[in-house]
Amino acid sequence: MQPSRIATTLFTGALLAGLAVGCASPAKVVRPETEVRDAVATTDAPAAAPAVEPTPAVVEPTCTISRVHFAFDSAQIDGAARDELKNVASCLEQKKPATVLIEGHTDERGTSEYNVALGSRRADSVRGYLKELGVGSALKTVSFGKELPLATGAGEQAWSQNRRAELRLPGDQRSDGQKVANR
Repeated sequence: MQPSRIATTLFTGALLAGLAVGCASPAKVVRPETEVRDAVATTDAPAAAPAVEPTPAVVEPTCTISRVHFAFDSAQIDGAARDELKNVASCLEQKKPATVLIEGHTDERGTSEYNVALGSRRADSVRGYLKELGVGSALKTVSFGKELPLATGAGEQAWSQNRRAELRLPGDQRSDGQKVANR
């Protein structure tokens, strides 16, 4: 055989062998950008740190301590006042103050002496009900009678606002302007 024919035969044989191998397992065409991407994807990267749940911030209870109102010449706690005092008891359970001051107030009708006594009965009534509800704070009372009205003026609209018991926590300002002590 002639040298050129031998070279052609060898070349053709190698080509056919390559094709036979190529048919047995498909050839993979690799582009440079794919090669880099595949290399990055298959390298052993350090394991990602586990996600850390944020610790919830301590939230001050958002409940409020409020006032309850009474009917004329009465220290009896009605249904609406009972519901409000249940909320107050729940709030006090969250806040856990050492003391709670309960102020008793009346409207302007009647003598000062009578109204101080009525305000005292109202504050005592609230204290008793809160104790029934399981409030563990020291519950103190004070009566201001008719001396510190919430609403000014004569007539049922003003009077109904003034017939009340107000609850105060340590550090709060009382109706008379003094701070409630923590004892």
